Amino acid sequence: MNNYKVKNLILLTSFFLIGSQVIISQAKTVNLPIIDFSKQYPKKEIILQDIADLEYVPLETTDDVLLSDKDVFACISDKYILVYSPQRGDIFVFDRAGKIYAHFNHKGQSGREYIVITGVILDEINEEIFVCSQNIQIYSLRGEYKRTLNINTVLNEKKVYDFDDNTLLVYDDILVDQPERLRAMGYKYNVNPYSLISKKDGSLISILEINLPQRYSNRSYVPLENNMYTINILYYNYSINYGRDFVIADKSSDTLYLLSHDRELSPLLIRRPSVHTSEPRRIWYTVLTTHKFMLISNLTLTNNSGSKVGRTPSYLYEFETGGINDVSILDAEICNDFNITRNWSPFNSPATFTKNMTAELIQAPTLINSLKKKRLKGNVEKLAMALDKEDNPVVRIIKFK
Repeated sequence: MNNYKVKNLILLTSFFLIGSQVIISQAKTVNLPIIDFSKQYPKKEIILQDIADLEYVPLETTDDVLLSDKDVFACISDKYILVYSPQRGDIFVFDRAGKIYAHFNHKGQSGREYIVITGVILDEINEEIFVCSQNIQIYSLRGEYKRTLNINTVLNEKKVYDFDDNTLLVYDDILVDQPERLRAMGYKYNVNPYSLISKKDGSLISILEINLPQRYSNRSYVPLENNMYTINILYYNYSINYGRDFVIADKSSDTLYLLSHDRELSPLLIRRPSVHTSEPRRIWYTVLTTHKFMLISNLTLTNNSGSKVGRTPSYLYEFETGGINDVSILDAEICNDFNITRNWSPFNSPATFTKNMTAELIQAPTLINSLKKKRLKGNVEKLAMALDKEDNPVVRIIKFK
């Protein structure tokens, strides 16, 4: 694959570019590249180390800074690495070398605290941390309270992303894909669920006209006996950073969009068959975007029972050639006790503000096991030799060539 920028694709389709207040009609997407989930695309295997340079950063372990495998890798920037614990409420700020910079926990019921964490945003420029909960609480990097945005991300299932120095991108999810029950409750979902809001006071700046009159949920309502029910939740990536831009493959849309840093919204790709006609429902989501390719996955939903068990295919779309492959990316370094060769996928990638880069947490026992399997060389081998299985995880930074 030759070096080919995403922006070149956008230039080729420049007449599709729109402002964030203009609805894109289906007529304007008919000439876009198509990914057809009903096709059997050629299978392809790629070694991760052949397409990317990897760097390992061990996170400092102290008596007060002990991470678990349930903690979430939120963000990596030029200066900081941010990890949080959704239930415990801990927030850990490391510097880029992995040394602890700050650690705080403001879980509580006061107006300056949070009950549970649904997401954490690092604003490096303004040196602020946004903690999403019953409200969005803003703290300094050291944990000092600064202000509150009255936006409930727990009750209203909102996803919040850092868009620019002054703005947040907010996505209004929907609760349960069970229309009769929702209608009985008087529930109406938002048909334009993407908006930009002010970081200063939470006021609405603009609504992105990604119009979705029929929407689907990642939660399935499953009735049980005695008027009881349970809810199956399917977790996957929503909007994915490509540097300061966002790639949006909404589960209720047949068009994939690029939202640029200058607030231009452009269609990049369309899907077949339509999500509205596929049965059982097949939703798509973006996994990764680089200057050469995009990784897209799809999940098959069964009625009221979550997802089918089995392999989730990843499709690699090459910008230059338009080629599509059912791809497996293999990891030549990291393995576990069950597989010598590990299929790699950037599941729940942290926010990164550098294009062609992603990162992940590698647990210390996994790295030690890879060392025993003689999979590691050079600096990472020396790093693993110094690890204890109780140490904090290691950040692996992946920069695509």
